[in-house]
Amino acid sequence: MENKIKTNAEAFEKLLTIEYYFCLAYKGKGFEVRIRFAEVDFHHLEGIGQLRDLKIHSESGNITFEKALDGLITVEQLEKSLFFEKSFVKNKIDYLHLLERAFDENKLVFRLKKDQKGKSRIESELFLQTEVDAEQIFVYLDSVDGADSEYFCRSFVANPDFDRTVGQIKLTTLWQEKKNLLTGESTVLYRFKDFSPEDLNK
Repeated sequence: MENKIKTNAEAFEKLLTIEYYFCLAYKGKGFEVRIRFAEVDFHHLEGIGQLRDLKIHSESGNITFEKALDGLITVEQLEKSLFFEKSFVKNKIDYLHLLERAFDENKLVFRLKKDQKGKSRIESELFLQTEVDAEQIFVYLDSVDGADSEYFCRSFVANPDFDRTVGQIKLTTLWQEKKNLLTGESTVLYRFKDFSPEDLNK
């Protein structure tokens, strides 16, 4: 039987050497976003950080990731938490392996309005919204403290029970690029007309 936690960890491991680069704009003002991935992020993206009554909740994110890769964390273990259902952790477990495709196929980026978060309690600056295999995927991004233009994945949500785009600020994507940090190879995933990053009006 497939261990979904291990499958997700293996998919996430591939992203550790990837950087996504966006040029975004709103009302003529542009800015850059660079997104990298770290082992510690897996802990929250998989929803484990929400299972406050399990010992694994307080473990280091690096340790959680290594255990997941080794197949030492199972869905059955996480289901024992009283917070498993109410935190929608199952949706994260079922679809986190689609994270790379969500970035590759994404075209919509929103800025989260702090005063209009609605039912969402997630604290972040931006979020991506895309559809992968008919599944609605939302990826929440927050800036890295003290680092200009650098962001990390704060949270991952699949098929939410309400429309999370209502009242949020839709940004214009001008450029989207995927870079392999090991080889230096880059792929332009999206380009608005003849835009080039050098043209960004900051």
